[in-house]
Amino acid sequence: MPDLPSLRILADENIPHVHEAFGTLGTVTLTPGRAISASDVQAADVLLVRSVTEVNASLIQNHALQFVGSATIGTDHVNQAALSQRGIPFAHAPGSNADSVADYVLTALLHHATRTGTDLPTRTVGVVGCGNTGRRVARRCEALGCRVLRNDPPRAKNEPEHADQFVSLDTLLQKANIISLHVPLTTGGPHATRHLLDTNVVAAMQPGTWLVNTSRGAVVEANAVRHGLRDGPISALLFDVWPGEPAPAPDLIRDAAVATPHIAGYAYDGKVRGTHMLYQALCDVLDRPATWQPNEVLAAHAPDTWHLAPPSARWPRTEAWHALAQQAYTIADDDRRMRALASHPPEERAKAFADLRRTYPIRREMNRYAVAADSLLAEWHQPVSAGLTMQLTVPGATSSHMRST
Repeated sequence: MPDLPSLRILADENIPHVHEAFGTLGTVTLTPGRAISASDVQAADVLLVRSVTEVNASLIQNHALQFVGSATIGTDHVNQAALSQRGIPFAHAPGSNADSVADYVLTALLHHATRTGTDLPTRTVGVVGCGNTGRRVARRCEALGCRVLRNDPPRAKNEPEHADQFVSLDTLLQKANIISLHVPLTTGGPHATRHLLDTNVVAAMQPGTWLVNTSRGAVVEANAVRHGLRDGPISALLFDVWPGEPAPAPDLIRDAAVATPHIAGYAYDGKVRGTHMLYQALCDVLDRPATWQPNEVLAAHAPDTWHLAPPSARWPRTEAWHALAQQAYTIADDDRRMRALASHPPEERAKAFADLRRTYPIRREMNRYAVAADSLLAEWHQPVSAGLTMQLTVPGATSSHMRST
């Protein structure tokens, strides 16, 4: 490993606070993730990416790399075998943005439910993939009062003591009328997820199903979804990830009930958490103390807690919870920006899609927000505190983090 001041660190420009975190370890160069080339990598000791950079054998040929990190939960864009063969340490950020994605899913569901006059707790949610994110989504939907079915064949096999907590995909399709996808993208093995939702799977869904995808676009087969939406059982697409990224098909954008540009995990807290996890991993490889902490940069953008206006006790519960959620995250703004892409030709659409991600405004996780407990109906306490994960403040409390459930 070179001396620390001589480390050359190449990073995706969408990873926040790389200069602050890694600057003491070497010289940092930022570049668009999709533009990172083999020649760029040849001049780097450390490579830090997000999901849009394909780290494959050709990218790392003739390299001087000493470390590769991905500030993401998923790793389908990284050929870890190629890194291992070359002796390059690899780290990623599992769980870093899981709360952000769960925030997104609940906000999208409440947004669509409110627009359609649906009482969300009357729906059955099928969670496909129960890792860091899927577990949170399942738990939080249950806190809202939804029935939840969990499907995760690898986890059911590897955790036999919990096998009874999972159902088959066939059972989930028969009983759930909301399906939320949280699987990694895999192309081989007994549980491959590429085009997991094909024509047969879509045809087996319940009539009126809402389909939520925050995993990877290629998990769904575009034509199967088109047919399911227009002539079959799907009544709503709530899509953050798309077949054909970064230039999703205009008809899918237009037909989606909620359309956003792969930003479900883009809450500022999660992105900074991902940076910190990679920084700690590199420090471990270097056998150096990790001195950079994210607390200051997180606090610099806002107070410790935002206090929300309570909804009226006369409102229906779904509408009331949506009123709180949209104060933390106005998903309609992201939806509006995304829909403008449908009129772009493919080459311009890809650039515009990337620009939406690159210029994404700061959004904080819902757990940063608080509402007075005595301003809510008692039966809303659990849905708000455990479902939305918002803080409930009580009169006379000395800390804004006190909860009452």
